Amino acid sequence: MAGPLFPHDVFLDVFDHAPVRNLQPGEVLIAAGSPADHVYNTLSGMLMLTRTGRDGRRQVLSFLFRDNFVGLTSTDHYFFTVEAVTPARVACCTRQAFNARLERDPAAERAFHNMMYRVLEDMLDAVYSLGQRSAAERLAVFLLYLRHWHRLADEIADDGDPRLNDVALPMTREDIADFLGLTKETVSRSFGALERRGLIRRRDSHQVQIADLGALRELAGVLDFAAPRRLVAH
Repeated sequence: MAGPLFPHDVFLDVFDHAPVRNLQPGEVLIAAGSPADHVYNTLSGMLMLTRTGRDGRRQVLSFLFRDNFVGLTSTDHYFFTVEAVTPARVACCTRQAFNARLERDPAAERAFHNMMYRVLEDMLDAVYSLGQRSAAERLAVFLLYLRHWHRLADEIADDGDPRLNDVALPMTREDIADFLGLTKETVSRSFGALERRGLIRRRDSHQVQIADLGALRELAGVLDFAAPRRLVAH
């Protein structure tokens, strides 16, 4: 018997009655160096996880969407910063309460471990997908990455659903550049290159439509985001 297409991790029920924090764009949820005493679950909106080096250069490590969990570390202080890209709502739970939830329920602990494996695999996918690629190829990967998370966050079962081809870009060009390891100018030129090739149509600076999904996937050179692991096969 098949399970649901979009299973929710059991351990997330610890957030069911947790306090909720409303964030405005640019507002910091987690500051690097602060005590790691809380964990969070994204209820709505988009967050961005970053790390800044001693030389002041910033790397965007990830964008976070609905039901993305963040905040648990192996150290006593956060080594990354999380801020809101859009208006967002997050549920807040103390690290102590979260650990107690896992300790008293083996099923929740297993689900948490499986989630951590997925996070690691997704990070390796991103390293593979972005490494040794041209700027246009990296941007193609990024658009597929956003399409993938749009599908998961909105629980759209059909990969051919036309809604998935409308990709929102609420982040700045600098955010995209710091995620892809490019300059803002290169990102802008790459958007133009994809549009000239007929792969996308830019509605405005914060919205694009994927016009040729097959060609975009071919340019990206990866199929990872076409079949997200969180979808349960029949």
